[in-house]
Amino acid sequence: MMQEFDLNTILLITMISVLVAFVAFWVFSLTIKVDRNSTYGLMIESDAQTAFLFDNQTLVDATPDAHQMLGPKTGNNTDWQRLITAFSPQFSTLADDLLALGDAGSLTIVPDSPNDTTRLEAEWWDGLARLVVVNTTNDTDKPLIDKTDLIALETELEILRRTAKLAPYMVWQETNDGKIVWANAAYLALAKLIKPEDGDSSWPPPRLFQHSAEAHNTPSPQTLRISINQVGSGGPLWFDLSCKNVNETKLCFATPADAIVHAETSLKGFVQTLTKTFAHLSIGLAVFDKTRQLALFNPALTELTKLPITFLSARPTLFALLDQLRENQMMPEPKNYKSWRQQMTALEEAAADGTYEGVWTLPGGQTYRVTGRPHADGAVALLFEDISAEISLTRNFREELEVGQSVLDALHDAVVVFSSSGFITMSNVAYTDLWGVDPSTTFGEMSVNDAVRCWQEVCDPTPLWSDLQDFVNNPNDRSEWFGGATLDDGRALGCQFTPLSGGATLVKFHIQKAVAKPVKKRSKARKKPANT
Repeated sequence: MMQEFDLNTILLITMISVLVAFVAFWVFSLTIKVDRNSTYGLMIESDAQTAFLFDNQTLVDATPDAHQMLGPKTGNNTDWQRLITAFSPQFSTLADDLLALGDAGSLTIVPDSPNDTTRLEAEWWDGLARLVVVNTTNDTDKPLIDKTDLIALETELEILRRTAKLAPYMVWQETNDGKIVWANAAYLALAKLIKPEDGDSSWPPPRLFQHSAEAHNTPSPQTLRISINQVGSGGPLWFDLSCKNVNETKLCFATPADAIVHAETSLKGFVQTLTKTFAHLSIGLAVFDKTRQLALFNPALTELTKLPITFLSARPTLFALLDQLRENQMMPEPKNYKSWRQQMTALEEAAADGTYEGVWTLPGGQTYRVTGRPHADGAVALLFEDISAEISLTRNFREELEVGQSVLDALHDAVVVFSSSGFITMSNVAYTDLWGVDPSTTFGEMSVNDAVRCWQEVCDPTPLWSDLQDFVNNPNDRSEWFGGATLDDGRALGCQFTPLSGGATLVKFHIQKAVAKPVKKRSKARKKPANT
């Protein structure tokens, strides 16, 4: 009996335990269901509204209209960043206002514009944040939008979002105190590159540009060129920045300007190099732009033309500069003013074509060579070169040649000079009378072979001419020697062959009264020198 009692007792206790466990599980299930219903009751109450439910920065739930307002998720932006980005144009202080939601429990956030009828109702409940978009406009005042218009607006919104995302330059919106309330993908990418310590999920993103109020003047904003430093050893990044006031915020645009800055730097260095080069030139340079105003000149121009720097710095026109040159007697004196103006007009046209080149003999005795050259974009350059020394040297050289020729012409003996290449360079009147040929009037240059053929026609045959050809063409055998020939009229002709400097050869012919043997004959070794 005792054993049966114990067995029944055990069975009863077991049944009671199972029953208690079942009841406890049922009660616990009811509790969980109540809690879940209480949690999501926040959204059930918002079925007819646009509402968001957040757990920290993660979107737990949202109404269909709310999902549509956030748009598709792109990049590494959190749900919280998408919310701030979507509502920042209307509520610029939204991010700061929501930071106090946990302590306040509930908030009503009004838009920046007083004409905006939308407000945000925020509520904190057991670690969850619910935001409801409320429109205070009466239903009777709401405009009716049909489905076609709504689709068109949604399409346009999608195009604008895609445009902002794919734009190759940065676009962002900031408050007057410099806080970023919206930025496109290009701005966020550069912010991540410049300040990687802020991370991908930080909001608002850091402000990259420190610009003054001049960048957003109205109605025409000024474009400023601003640089920001890269991380590491990279050089600065340059941008052209412009901002526009929009309500209480500024909409800013920044386009890359690195290529322009590098080009301007290279151009500036090139101009500096040219300026230094022009400063050391002895040739005066004056460059006139397409309007024929002086755009560039060098110090040599003031020295050559005696024009004051103050006059040149005032950027005179081409005709004003030429007028001043005429007054300073730094150009040839014209016969009359009208013809001079016509000549200057022709000078400008010729310089523009690159065909003007003139020699100016000045009243003071100087001689200038003036050259006109066309430049890019219709510009014209005039070059002034003092060639007085060159002209004086040429004149002296010409005078010396004339004197030398007069001396040769005064000689009774026929004289001819052959160059090192075997061509006649000089002869006198006696040579022309003797041989009947004037080398200065013949067509082309006359060689020693041509002269020998001429001599052979009026002389008896003799090996003397062959020896002369060898002597003129041989630069090694250069000693004076003599020979003789007989003219066809029986007169004896004494010949003297004298080497000159530079490989030239002088040949002198003297007519003798009677036939005579040559004073000195050339030896066989002299006649035909050995080949080297």
